[in-house]
Formats: sequence, C-alpha cells, structure tokens
Amino acid sequence: MVKPSNVAKGLAVAAGCTFTASPGLSFVAVGRQGVAPGPSVQQGLPLGQSPMPQQPSIATAAGVACGLLAAGCVSAAGTTRRRTTAAKASADFAGGLVGSEYHGWGEYKWDPLEISKKYPDHLPWYREAELKHGRVAMLAMLGLVVPDFVRIPGSDFEAADLDFVNAHNKLIYGPGQGPMWWLLVFCGVIESLRFKDLGLDFGKLTLENAGDLNFGKGFLPKTEEGVVQMKIKELKNGRLAMLAVSGCLTQGVVFNAHHFPFTG
Repeated sequence: MVKPSNVAKGLAVAAGCTFTASPGLSFVAVGRQGVAPGPSVQQGLPLGQSPMPQQPSIATAAGVACGLLAAGCVSAAGTTRRRTTAAKASADFAGGLVGSEYHGWGEYKWDPLEISKKYPDHLPWYREAELKHGRVAMLAMLGLVVPDFVRIPGSDFEAADLDFVNAHNKLIYGPGQGPMWWLLVFCGVIESLRFKDLGLDFGKLTLENAGDLNFGKGFLPKTEEGVVQMKIKELKNGRLAMLAVSGCLTQGVVFNAHHFPFTG
C-alpha cells in the first residue's frame, strides 16, 4: 500500500498546481464586518450590475491535470522505492534457495505441488537441472536466430537449406565425423569436469554448489547482494529461454516455418 505521507504530499502538490494555474482564484480582503466586498466592487462594474460567471479556463484545467500527475508521481515514487527493496529468501522455503526474492513486491514462493517439501533431499538436483537446462536453452535460442543472419565460417554451415530440423542429420557424416560430434565432445568435457568435482554419483552436490562450474566468477559483483542478484538474473533468463525455445521449435514445426521468426 502507498504510505499516507506520500498521498498527502501528492495532494499538496496537486492543490498548489491547481491554485497557481487558476487565474480566477485570488485572495480577497475581508471588510470591517467580516464580509468580502461585493461583486461590483471586485470587478469594477457599475453598482447593481452583476459580473458574468467565470468559466473554467484552459490554465485551470492544465493546473488540475499537472496537480494530479504530480500526486501520482509522488505516490509512485514511494512505491517504487519500496519495490526495489531486496527481500531475502526465506529459510523455510526450498531450503532458502536463491530465486524467490527480488521481484518488486517482496518474495514469492511458487511451489504449488509442494515438491520442495515432499523431496527436500532432491533440491540440489532440481537446481542443478534447472540451471543446466536454462543455460542450454539460452545458447539454443541464439542458435535458432543468429544463423539466419550470420553463419559460422566453413563449408559445413553454408547450405541455405540447413535449419534446426535437419541440422542433426546433415551435420553427422558418419561415426566420429561431422560438426555434431565436435559438439558432443565439448559437452562431454564439461560433464567430465563436473563428475570430477562431485563424484560419479554426484554425492558432493549441495544447494551451495549446484550449478557452480567454477567458471567466470571473476566477473561477479564483489558484494553478497550483488552475487544474489546475478544468480536471480541467470535463473530468470534461463526460465524465459526454456519457454522461448519450446515455443519456437513447436511453432516452427507446426507451421513448417524453420527460420526466424518461425511464422508461416
């Protein structure tokens, strides 16, 4: 909710803007009897003649609009400041796992099936899998769009009819031959290093090291809050990429549109 003080500030600004922009509003001196001079005296008209009723001017309307806008800005400013306040993940939800905070309105705890409560020992596996799929999806999204504009140098990738549907078969020439095998070796190296760090059964996997490949840490912020924000950014972008890739692949196949933007 917006604080009452912010509302009061906004209303004060609104009243000031309205008064300033209204030429028909002015202070009138009070006579000896406590009554303001009559309309004839105020307007300089002959006695007995009443002034024409004043119509709201454009300036008055503009003042009202500016005042209301200012009131909204003042109230919104207070709300914005509150929304950007960090909310630390609750320890009672998913073991305090990063990902449910920094969402503008505090912390959300999205687990409608209560998987984190039913299988708490599997939480490290869930986070490891989520990060891996998210990272692969972000790379996949680049792979779906970029080749339609720029191709990797090499005769293997120059064919105009090469797309995401036939790339797998076209880039495998035989056992151990073709670019797809290079990609398999690259992924195998990363997984081998992961097994080396955590064991063949991933017995050393914890909530703290889930998804941590010990790569690029030098680019992380120096504060704990900054590191948490970067982790959440990766999670959000990874989740969005998983949905985006799923949509692009499905739409491309259904509408037989194998190139960006995957519409018929």
